[in-house]
Amino acid sequence: MDTNIRKNLSFALTSGLLLGIPWIIPPFFFLIFIAWVPLFQLEENICHNQNRYALFNYAFAGFLLWNILGYWWISQVQWLGAILIILANSLIQALVFWSASRVRTILRIPLFFPFLLIWMGYEHFHNTWDLAWPWLNLGNSLVTALKLIQWYEFTGVRGGSLWIILTNFAVFKAYEIYQKKGLGSMAPVGAGILLLLLVPSFVSHQIYRNFQEGGETVKIALIQPNLDPYTEKFVPEKQAQHLEEFFRTAETICDDEILYLFGPETLIVQQIDEKNPSASPYYRQLLDFQQKHPRLNCLLGVHSYQKLGNDIPPGSRFDREKDFYYEAFNTALFLAPGSAPQFYHKTKLVPTFERMPFVQYLGFLGRFSLELGGYNGTYSYRQESTNFVSPDGSTSILPIVCFESVFGPYCAQNLSQKKGFICMITNDGWWKNTPGYRHHYNFSPIRAIECRRDLVRVANTGISAIIDAKGMVIAQTPWWKKATLIGKIHLRQGHTFFARHGDYLGRISLALGILLIIYGVIRNLINKKKNESG
Repeated sequence: MDTNIRKNLSFALTSGLLLGIPWIIPPFFFLIFIAWVPLFQLEENICHNQNRYALFNYAFAGFLLWNILGYWWISQVQWLGAILIILANSLIQALVFWSASRVRTILRIPLFFPFLLIWMGYEHFHNTWDLAWPWLNLGNSLVTALKLIQWYEFTGVRGGSLWIILTNFAVFKAYEIYQKKGLGSMAPVGAGILLLLLVPSFVSHQIYRNFQEGGETVKIALIQPNLDPYTEKFVPEKQAQHLEEFFRTAETICDDEILYLFGPETLIVQQIDEKNPSASPYYRQLLDFQQKHPRLNCLLGVHSYQKLGNDIPPGSRFDREKDFYYEAFNTALFLAPGSAPQFYHKTKLVPTFERMPFVQYLGFLGRFSLELGGYNGTYSYRQESTNFVSPDGSTSILPIVCFESVFGPYCAQNLSQKKGFICMITNDGWWKNTPGYRHHYNFSPIRAIECRRDLVRVANTGISAIIDAKGMVIAQTPWWKKATLIGKIHLRQGHTFFARHGDYLGRISLALGILLIIYGVIRNLINKKKNESG
């Protein structure tokens, strides 16, 4: 292998390794602050290469390593899905990095400006389109450094991405100065790096120390059934037994002081007709249990559906036995005493597993989805309600279903100003004992900080927890154990700056990044015409 090729490839792979380690070993999050430096050096070395796609090829190798390290665990469920997601994300990231380099080369400006805008814009966009997979957004690497990122209530995860990019460029600048002028000339930029790291950390610690826990408290209970999704949970013959065991456990923990009982995602597997829920024997079983506890509010995961008339949206299902089309939903069900059931539909669906991307444009894709541990089928994401509200209208619950917990801006935009809390239901057993379920768990405290609400996390198996508004874990269950938790949570109200304004850093970056790319394309065309005429 040519020496230059080996050197360039080593730069790319070093960055890929440093970027990936925080997702495998979260306590090593600090590596993210230098992870981009080798890629920046690679770009500096070959940005004027005659082969304009050389940087793309090297960057793709680095991003491929990052993505493999970041979520190889998807292969525990579906190797084809893992390959598709890893390849798609690696290609997109390489394209983003290459585009920033092309813009800076054409406009003859430092890489810092186009990379900052285009990368942060890409992260924002990656929260919204049909291939949305924001798992590796840079700010997510800091999920275990909760006392350093309390200011996420103002910026969300994108603020963490900004902090990481700024620090990496400062370190790269220091490295350039060291190469050209030696160690003695690094003092000013070294001081700048120190301030860049210490000031946000100090601000965060001050926010943490001065945070006032407020609001009335309510007593809650949750049940983690611990059903293996591959061998137990979705076996039709066992579903009645599982629900009976759930309610038997609930009887042992529910007393007159407990106001909320929580169950995990898809606790009731058999589909419930939302227009006629009482037709389901499992729903009637829930009603019977609640009648024994007249003050108890129940929130749990179900499969639900709505029959369709003449208008058949892409991705709908057809019941051959009963001869009708319907939309199927992965649903959170809230049942308050004496009130009609409230349904929340999961809308951030896992691409290729729960919904095929772009099915609204290519309707035939609705017939396909990858198998998830023996269960498959395309869900619809039509949403009718984003919050659960108590019968008197005073209390609001923000429901989050599984993969949605990765989407900070989406969760925050659904937050009500009324007093309440967040409830996140999930089933992390798909990923077995891998970094996947652990990192997914780490997203929950971040959502609590961004919204400044207590959060109840309820897993079928995985980790269930009660988390306060500072992101601190009050109590949690062990992995892969049947367990219950009883505790108190605060009913906080109001909106954080981030909940009011959303991902403003991402929106601004995306708009400016697109304008910068368009300007770069126009300048490139003008330059080509000048060269041809000259």
